[in-house]
Amino acid sequence: MDTLINFLKSYEISLSQVGTVAAILLLTAAVDFVIRLSFQRWEKAAHPESSVKTLFYLSLNKPMQLVTLIVGFYFSALQILTWFKLTDIFNQFVIPGVELGLAFAFFILMDAFLLRMKKYFIRKKTRTDGGYNNFAKIEQMHKLGQTFTIVILAFIVARIFGLQVGQGIAYFGGGMAIIALVFKDTISSIFGGVIIYLDAPYAVGDWIYTVDGKMEGTVEKISWRLTHIRTFDKRLIFVPNNLLITQAVVNASRMSNRRILQYIGLRYDDFDKFEAIQKDIYSYLAEHPEIDSKCLTLVNVVNGNTSMGSVTEGFFGSSSLNFQVYTFTRVTNWLKFQAIQDKIMMDIGQIIYRHGAEIAFSTMTLDIPKEIEAPQLQDTQKSTDT
Repeated sequence: MDTLINFLKSYEISLSQVGTVAAILLLTAAVDFVIRLSFQRWEKAAHPESSVKTLFYLSLNKPMQLVTLIVGFYFSALQILTWFKLTDIFNQFVIPGVELGLAFAFFILMDAFLLRMKKYFIRKKTRTDGGYNNFAKIEQMHKLGQTFTIVILAFIVARIFGLQVGQGIAYFGGGMAIIALVFKDTISSIFGGVIIYLDAPYAVGDWIYTVDGKMEGTVEKISWRLTHIRTFDKRLIFVPNNLLITQAVVNASRMSNRRILQYIGLRYDDFDKFEAIQKDIYSYLAEHPEIDSKCLTLVNVVNGNTSMGSVTEGFFGSSSLNFQVYTFTRVTNWLKFQAIQDKIMMDIGQIIYRHGAEIAFSTMTLDIPKEIEAPQLQDTQKSTDT
Protein backbone atom coordinates (compact mmCIF):
# COMPACT_ATOMS: atom_id res chain seq x y z
CA MET A 1 0.00 0.00 0.00
CA ASP A 2 2.83 2.39 0.87
CA THR A 3 4.48 1.59 -2.44
CA LEU A 4 1.31 2.53 -4.31
CA ILE A 5 0.96 5.81 -2.37
CA ASN A 6 4.60 6.70 -3.05
CA PHE A 7 4.09 5.92 -6.74
CA LEU A 8 1.05 8.21 -6.91
CA LYS A 9 2.90 10.99 -5.07
CA SER A 10 5.85 10.75 -7.46
CA TYR A 11 3.54 11.62 -10.36
CA GLU A 12 1.47 14.06 -8.29
CA ILE A 13 -1.64 11.90 -8.56
CA SER A 14 -4.24 12.51 -5.87
CA LEU A 15 -6.58 9.92 -4.41
CA SER A 16 -9.52 11.88 -5.79
CA GLN A 17 -8.18 11.39 -9.31
CA VAL A 18 -7.83 7.65 -8.70
CA GLY A 19 -11.35 7.66 -7.29
CA THR A 20 -12.57 9.37 -10.47
CA VAL A 21 -11.13 6.58 -12.65
CA ALA A 22 -12.58 3.93 -10.34
CA ALA A 23 -15.97 5.65 -10.50
CA ILE A 24 -15.80 5.73 -14.31
CA LEU A 25 -15.05 2.01 -14.43
CA LEU A 26 -17.81 1.17 -11.94
CA LEU A 27 -20.29 3.36 -13.81
CA THR A 28 -19.32 1.70 -17.11
CA ALA A 29 -19.86 -1.77 -15.63
CA ALA A 30 -23.21 -0.70 -14.12
CA VAL A 31 -24.50 0.79 -17.40
CA ASP A 32 -23.37 -2.32 -19.29
CA PHE A 33 -25.24 -4.54 -16.81
CA VAL A 34 -28.42 -2.46 -17.12
CA ILE A 35 -28.26 -2.56 -20.92
CA ARG A 36 -27.80 -6.35 -20.94
CA LEU A 37 -30.64 -6.93 -18.49
CA SER A 38 -33.03 -4.50 -20.20
CA PHE A 39 -32.53 -5.93 -23.69
CA GLN A 40 -32.75 -9.49 -22.39
CA ARG A 41 -36.17 -8.82 -20.89
CA TRP A 42 -37.29 -6.77 -23.89
CA GLU A 43 -36.33 -9.49 -26.34
CA LYS A 44 -38.25 -12.12 -24.37
CA ALA A 45 -41.34 -9.91 -24.35
CA ALA A 46 -41.07 -8.95 -28.05
CA HIS A 47 -43.63 -10.58 -30.33
CA PRO A 48 -42.28 -12.67 -33.25
CA GLU A 49 -44.25 -10.49 -35.66
CA SER A 50 -42.66 -7.31 -34.29
CA SER A 51 -42.53 -4.18 -36.40
CA VAL A 52 -39.42 -3.09 -38.26
CA LYS A 53 -38.92 -0.31 -35.71
CA THR A 54 -38.89 -2.83 -32.86
CA LEU A 55 -36.38 -5.00 -34.74
CA PHE A 56 -34.09 -1.98 -35.08
CA TYR A 57 -34.33 -1.20 -31.37
CA LEU A 58 -33.56 -4.82 -30.49
CA SER A 59 -30.50 -4.67 -32.75
CA LEU A 60 -29.05 -1.90 -30.57
CA ASN A 61 -28.20 -4.39 -27.80
CA LYS A 62 -24.62 -5.35 -28.70
CA PRO A 63 -23.69 -1.95 -30.21
CA MET A 64 -24.82 -0.12 -27.08
CA GLN A 65 -22.78 -2.48 -24.91
CA LEU A 66 -19.74 -1.83 -27.08
CA VAL A 67 -20.30 1.95 -27.09
CA THR A 68 -20.58 1.90 -23.30
CA LEU A 69 -17.23 0.14 -23.00
CA ILE A 70 -15.65 2.52 -25.52
CA VAL A 71 -16.89 5.59 -23.64
CA GLY A 72 -15.65 4.17 -20.36
CA PHE A 73 -12.28 3.40 -21.94
CA TYR A 74 -12.10 6.91 -23.44
CA PHE A 75 -12.58 8.79 -20.17
CA SER A 76 -10.42 6.37 -18.19
CA ALA A 77 -7.58 6.69 -20.70
CA LEU A 78 -8.00 10.47 -20.72
CA GLN A 79 -7.56 10.61 -16.96
CA ILE A 80 -4.67 8.15 -16.73
CA LEU A 81 -2.65 9.52 -19.65
CA THR A 82 -3.12 13.06 -18.35
CA TRP A 83 -1.53 11.99 -15.07
CA PHE A 84 1.59 10.89 -16.89
CA LYS A 85 1.50 13.82 -19.35
CA LEU A 86 1.10 11.47 -22.33
CA THR A 87 -1.43 13.51 -24.27
CA ASP A 88 0.36 12.77 -27.54
CA ILE A 89 -0.33 9.06 -27.10
CA PHE A 90 -3.94 9.91 -26.33
CA ASN A 91 -4.32 11.94 -29.51
CA GLN A 92 -2.41 9.52 -31.75
CA PHE A 93 -3.77 6.20 -30.54
CA VAL A 94 -6.70 6.49 -28.15
CA ILE A 95 -8.85 8.84 -30.24
CA PRO A 96 -8.39 6.84 -33.51
CA GLY A 97 -9.00 3.65 -31.52
CA VAL A 98 -12.24 5.05 -30.13
CA GLU A 99 -13.33 6.12 -33.60
CA LEU A 100 -12.56 2.64 -34.94
CA GLY A 101 -14.54 1.13 -32.08
CA LEU A 102 -17.54 3.33 -32.85
CA ALA A 103 -17.29 2.40 -36.54
CA PHE A 104 -17.24 -1.27 -35.55
CA ALA A 105 -20.29 -0.68 -33.34
CA PHE A 106 -22.07 0.76 -36.39
CA PHE A 107 -21.17 -2.37 -38.36
CA ILE A 108 -22.48 -4.66 -35.59
CA LEU A 109 -25.72 -2.65 -35.46
CA MET A 110 -26.33 -2.87 -39.20
CA ASP A 111 -25.34 -6.54 -39.40
CA ALA A 112 -27.71 -7.48 -36.55
CA PHE A 113 -30.54 -5.37 -37.98
CA LEU A 114 -30.15 -6.85 -41.47
CA LEU A 115 -30.14 -10.39 -40.05
CA ARG A 116 -33.30 -9.71 -38.02
CA MET A 117 -34.96 -8.20 -41.10
CA LYS A 118 -34.03 -11.28 -43.15
CA LYS A 119 -35.58 -13.64 -40.58
CA TYR A 120 -38.63 -11.35 -40.27
CA PHE A 121 -39.41 -11.38 -44.00
CA ILE A 122 -38.66 -15.12 -44.33
CA ARG A 123 -41.17 -15.77 -41.54
CA LYS A 124 -43.75 -13.58 -43.29
CA LYS A 125 -43.18 -15.12 -46.73
CA THR A 126 -43.16 -18.76 -45.61
CA ARG A 127 -46.04 -20.62 -47.26
CA THR A 128 -48.26 -22.96 -45.30
CA ASP A 129 -49.99 -24.63 -48.27
CA GLY A 130 -47.09 -26.91 -49.17
CA GLY A 131 -45.97 -24.71 -52.07
CA TYR A 132 -42.45 -23.56 -52.90
CA ASN A 133 -40.86 -20.96 -50.63
CA ASN A 134 -38.76 -18.61 -52.75
CA PHE A 135 -36.51 -16.58 -50.45
CA ALA A 136 -34.00 -15.62 -53.15
CA LYS A 137 -34.99 -11.92 -53.20
CA ILE A 138 -34.73 -11.74 -49.41
CA GLU A 139 -31.25 -13.25 -49.58
CA GLN A 140 -30.29 -10.75 -52.27
CA MET A 141 -31.47 -7.76 -50.24
CA HIS A 142 -29.63 -9.08 -47.17
CA LYS A 143 -26.35 -9.40 -49.05
CA LEU A 144 -26.85 -6.01 -50.73
CA GLY A 145 -27.34 -4.40 -47.32
CA GLN A 146 -24.19 -6.12 -46.03
CA THR A 147 -22.25 -4.83 -49.04
CA PHE A 148 -23.35 -1.23 -48.49
CA THR A 149 -22.50 -1.52 -44.79
CA ILE A 150 -18.99 -2.77 -45.58
CA VAL A 151 -18.46 0.01 -48.14
CA ILE A 152 -19.56 2.69 -45.66
CA LEU A 153 -17.33 1.14 -42.97
CA ALA A 154 -14.37 1.15 -45.39
CA PHE A 155 -14.82 4.89 -46.09
CA ILE A 156 -15.09 5.63 -42.36
CA VAL A 157 -11.91 3.70 -41.63
CA ALA A 158 -10.15 5.48 -44.51
CA ARG A 159 -11.16 8.85 -43.07
CA ILE A 160 -9.92 7.83 -39.59
CA PHE A 161 -6.49 7.00 -41.00
CA GLY A 162 -6.44 10.21 -43.03
CA LEU A 163 -6.73 8.62 -46.45
CA GLN A 164 -8.41 10.55 -49.24
CA VAL A 165 -11.14 8.81 -51.19
CA GLY A 166 -9.05 8.83 -54.34
CA GLN A 167 -6.07 7.39 -52.52
CA GLY A 168 -8.23 4.77 -50.89
CA ILE A 169 -9.65 3.68 -54.23
CA ALA A 170 -6.16 3.56 -55.76
CA TYR A 171 -4.80 1.48 -52.88
CA PHE A 172 -7.83 -0.75 -53.01
CA GLY A 173 -7.50 -1.26 -56.76
CA GLY A 174 -3.80 -2.05 -56.52
CA GLY A 175 -4.37 -4.45 -53.66
CA MET A 176 -7.19 -6.20 -55.50
CA ALA A 177 -5.01 -6.62 -58.60
CA ILE A 178 -2.31 -8.36 -56.54
CA ILE A 179 -4.88 -10.49 -54.71
CA ALA A 180 -6.53 -11.45 -58.01
CA LEU A 181 -3.23 -12.79 -59.34
CA VAL A 182 -2.41 -14.75 -56.20
CA PHE A 183 -5.90 -16.02 -55.38
CA LYS A 184 -7.37 -16.44 -58.85
CA ASP A 185 -9.71 -19.32 -57.97
CA THR A 186 -10.89 -17.62 -54.80
CA ILE A 187 -11.70 -14.40 -56.65
CA SER A 188 -13.59 -16.33 -59.34
CA SER A 189 -15.63 -18.03 -56.59
CA ILE A 190 -16.45 -14.64 -55.05
CA PHE A 191 -17.63 -13.31 -58.43
CA GLY A 192 -19.57 -16.55 -58.81
CA GLY A 193 -21.27 -15.76 -55.50
CA VAL A 194 -22.20 -12.31 -56.81
CA ILE A 195 -23.72 -13.88 -59.94
CA ILE A 196 -25.66 -16.36 -57.80
CA TYR A 197 -27.08 -13.53 -55.71
CA LEU A 198 -28.03 -11.55 -58.82
CA ASP A 199 -29.53 -14.41 -60.85
CA ALA A 200 -30.87 -16.33 -57.82
CA PRO A 201 -30.95 -19.79 -59.49
CA TYR A 202 -31.37 -21.27 -56.02
CA ALA A 203 -31.79 -20.09 -52.43
CA VAL A 204 -31.28 -21.44 -48.93
CA GLY A 205 -33.56 -24.44 -48.39
CA ASP A 206 -33.70 -25.45 -52.07
CA TRP A 207 -33.10 -29.01 -53.22
CA ILE A 208 -30.61 -28.87 -56.10
CA TYR A 209 -28.50 -31.30 -58.08
CA THR A 210 -26.15 -31.17 -61.05
CA VAL A 211 -27.18 -32.79 -64.31
CA ASP A 212 -24.19 -35.16 -64.15
CA GLY A 213 -25.61 -36.54 -60.89
CA LYS A 214 -22.37 -36.06 -58.94
CA MET A 215 -23.83 -33.65 -56.41
CA GLU A 216 -27.28 -33.45 -54.84
CA GLY A 217 -28.69 -32.05 -51.62
CA THR A 218 -30.31 -29.13 -49.84
CA VAL A 219 -28.72 -25.66 -49.83
CA GLU A 220 -27.95 -24.64 -46.25
CA LYS A 221 -25.95 -21.48 -46.82
CA ILE A 222 -24.71 -19.29 -49.67
CA SER A 223 -21.62 -17.31 -48.71
CA TRP A 224 -19.55 -15.06 -50.92
CA ARG A 225 -17.18 -17.91 -51.83
CA LEU A 226 -18.91 -21.21 -51.03
CA THR A 227 -22.32 -22.82 -51.24
CA HIS A 228 -23.02 -25.23 -48.38
CA ILE A 229 -25.02 -28.26 -49.54
CA ARG A 230 -26.33 -30.92 -47.15
CA THR A 231 -26.67 -34.28 -48.89
CA PHE A 232 -29.57 -36.62 -48.11
CA ASP A 233 -27.25 -38.78 -46.01
CA LYS A 234 -26.60 -35.65 -43.87
CA ARG A 235 -23.09 -34.97 -45.13
CA LEU A 236 -22.09 -31.35 -45.75
CA ILE A 237 -20.45 -30.38 -49.06
CA PHE A 238 -18.66 -27.03 -49.48
CA VAL A 239 -18.82 -26.17 -53.17
CA PRO A 240 -16.95 -23.16 -54.64
CA ASN A 241 -19.46 -20.87 -56.32
CA ASN A 242 -17.53 -20.76 -59.59
CA LEU A 243 -18.16 -24.51 -60.04
CA LEU A 244 -21.92 -24.06 -59.74
CA ILE A 245 -22.15 -21.25 -62.28
CA THR A 246 -20.19 -23.15 -64.93
CA GLN A 247 -22.43 -26.23 -65.09
CA ALA A 248 -26.13 -26.97 -65.36
CA VAL A 249 -27.85 -27.14 -61.97
CA VAL A 250 -31.39 -28.43 -61.52
CA ASN A 251 -33.46 -26.69 -58.84
CA ALA A 252 -35.92 -29.42 -57.91
CA SER A 253 -37.59 -27.28 -55.23
CA ARG A 254 -38.99 -24.89 -57.83
CA MET A 255 -41.13 -27.50 -59.54
CA SER A 256 -44.69 -26.31 -60.09
CA ASN A 257 -46.15 -29.75 -59.27
CA ARG A 258 -44.98 -33.16 -58.13
CA ARG A 259 -45.52 -36.15 -60.36
CA ILE A 260 -47.03 -39.47 -59.38
CA LEU A 261 -45.78 -42.25 -61.67
CA GLN A 262 -46.65 -45.77 -60.57
CA TYR A 263 -46.75 -49.04 -62.52
CA ILE A 264 -49.36 -51.63 -61.59
CA GLY A 265 -49.90 -55.17 -62.84
CA LEU A 266 -53.21 -57.09 -62.93
CA ARG A 267 -53.68 -60.85 -63.21
CA TYR A 268 -54.39 -62.27 -66.65
CA ASP A 269 -57.61 -63.68 -65.17
CA ASP A 270 -58.82 -60.04 -64.80
CA PHE A 271 -58.38 -59.11 -68.46
CA ASP A 272 -62.09 -58.47 -68.97
CA LYS A 273 -62.18 -56.12 -65.95
CA PHE A 274 -59.30 -53.90 -66.98
CA GLU A 275 -61.34 -51.34 -68.96
CA ALA A 276 -63.79 -50.78 -66.09
CA ILE A 277 -60.93 -50.44 -63.59
CA GLN A 278 -59.20 -47.97 -65.89
CA LYS A 279 -62.31 -45.76 -66.15
CA ASP A 280 -62.88 -45.79 -62.37
CA ILE A 281 -59.29 -44.78 -61.67
CA TYR A 282 -59.62 -41.93 -64.19
CA SER A 283 -62.80 -40.71 -62.49
CA TYR A 284 -61.21 -41.00 -59.05
CA LEU A 285 -58.18 -38.90 -60.06
CA ALA A 286 -60.31 -36.30 -61.86
CA GLU A 287 -62.34 -35.68 -58.69
CA HIS A 288 -59.44 -35.81 -56.25
CA PRO A 289 -58.92 -32.36 -54.60
CA GLU A 290 -55.11 -32.73 -54.43
CA ILE A 291 -54.67 -33.60 -58.13
CA ASP A 292 -54.04 -30.65 -60.46
CA SER A 293 -56.63 -30.90 -63.24
CA LYS A 294 -54.59 -28.49 -65.39
CA CYS A 295 -51.85 -31.09 -65.73
CA LEU A 296 -51.89 -34.29 -67.76
CA THR A 297 -53.43 -37.38 -66.14
CA LEU A 298 -53.02 -40.83 -67.70
CA VAL A 299 -54.16 -44.32 -66.78
CA ASN A 300 -52.90 -46.30 -69.75
CA VAL A 301 -51.17 -49.51 -70.75
CA VAL A 302 -47.39 -49.35 -70.68
CA ASN A 303 -45.14 -49.66 -73.70
CA GLY A 304 -42.68 -52.44 -74.38
CA ASN A 305 -39.75 -50.62 -72.75
CA THR A 306 -41.21 -50.04 -69.29
CA SER A 307 -39.24 -51.22 -66.30
CA MET A 308 -41.52 -53.35 -64.14
CA GLY A 309 -39.01 -53.96 -61.41
CA SER A 310 -36.55 -56.66 -62.41
CA VAL A 311 -37.71 -56.97 -66.05
CA THR A 312 -38.59 -54.72 -68.97
CA GLU A 313 -42.10 -55.40 -70.24
CA GLY A 314 -45.10 -54.04 -72.11
CA PHE A 315 -48.83 -54.42 -71.35
CA PHE A 316 -48.74 -58.20 -71.76
CA GLY A 317 -46.06 -58.97 -69.21
CA SER A 318 -44.63 -62.31 -68.15
CA SER A 319 -47.14 -62.68 -65.33
CA SER A 320 -49.32 -59.54 -65.37
CA LEU A 321 -51.24 -57.00 -67.43
CA ASN A 322 -49.23 -53.83 -66.86
CA PHE A 323 -50.57 -50.27 -66.80
CA GLN A 324 -49.38 -46.94 -65.41
CA VAL A 325 -50.89 -44.15 -63.30
CA TYR A 326 -49.44 -40.80 -64.36
CA THR A 327 -50.68 -37.59 -62.70
CA PHE A 328 -49.55 -34.47 -60.81
CA THR A 329 -50.32 -33.19 -57.33
CA ARG A 330 -50.91 -29.55 -56.47
CA VAL A 331 -48.46 -29.53 -53.54
CA THR A 332 -44.71 -29.68 -53.95
CA ASN A 333 -43.78 -30.21 -50.31
CA TRP A 334 -42.09 -33.62 -50.07
CA LEU A 335 -43.76 -34.85 -46.90
CA LYS A 336 -47.24 -33.74 -47.94
CA PHE A 337 -46.73 -35.25 -51.38
CA GLN A 338 -45.75 -38.60 -49.88
CA ALA A 339 -48.89 -38.64 -47.72
CA ILE A 340 -51.09 -37.81 -50.72
CA GLN A 341 -49.42 -40.42 -52.93
CA ASP A 342 -49.80 -43.08 -50.24
CA LYS A 343 -53.52 -42.38 -49.92
CA ILE A 344 -54.06 -42.36 -53.70
CA MET A 345 -52.30 -45.70 -54.20
CA MET A 346 -54.27 -47.32 -51.38
CA ASP A 347 -57.51 -46.04 -52.91
CA ILE A 348 -56.52 -47.37 -56.35
CA GLY A 349 -55.90 -50.74 -54.73
CA GLN A 350 -59.43 -50.62 -53.27
CA ILE A 351 -60.84 -49.80 -56.73
CA ILE A 352 -59.12 -52.88 -58.16
CA TYR A 353 -60.46 -55.15 -55.39
CA ARG A 354 -64.01 -53.75 -55.71
CA HIS A 355 -64.06 -55.07 -59.26
CA GLY A 356 -63.11 -58.53 -58.00
CA ALA A 357 -59.66 -58.22 -59.54
CA GLU A 358 -56.28 -58.65 -57.91
CA ILE A 359 -52.84 -57.13 -58.26
CA ALA A 360 -50.55 -59.70 -59.84
CA PHE A 361 -47.34 -61.08 -58.45
CA SER A 362 -44.68 -63.07 -60.25
CA THR A 363 -46.02 -66.54 -61.10
CA MET A 364 -45.08 -69.46 -63.35
CA THR A 365 -47.53 -71.83 -65.09
CA LEU A 366 -46.38 -75.26 -66.28
CA ASP A 367 -48.25 -76.47 -69.40
CA ILE A 368 -47.96 -80.28 -70.01
CA PRO A 369 -48.77 -81.41 -73.59
CA LYS A 370 -51.55 -84.01 -73.83
CA GLU A 371 -49.39 -86.57 -75.70
CA ILE A 372 -47.02 -86.58 -72.71
CA GLU A 373 -49.77 -86.47 -70.11
CA ALA A 374 -51.77 -89.50 -71.49
CA PRO A 375 -49.00 -92.17 -71.30
CA GLN A 376 -48.26 -91.09 -67.77
CA LEU A 377 -51.89 -91.67 -66.81
CA GLN A 378 -51.87 -95.11 -68.53
CA ASP A 379 -48.70 -96.13 -66.66
CA THR A 380 -50.27 -95.02 -63.45
CA GLN A 381 -53.40 -97.09 -64.11
CA LYS A 382 -51.30 -100.25 -64.92
CA SER A 383 -49.32 -99.95 -61.73
CA THR A 384 -52.59 -99.62 -59.83
CA ASP A 385 -54.09 -102.75 -61.44
CA THR A 386 -50.98 -104.69 -60.61
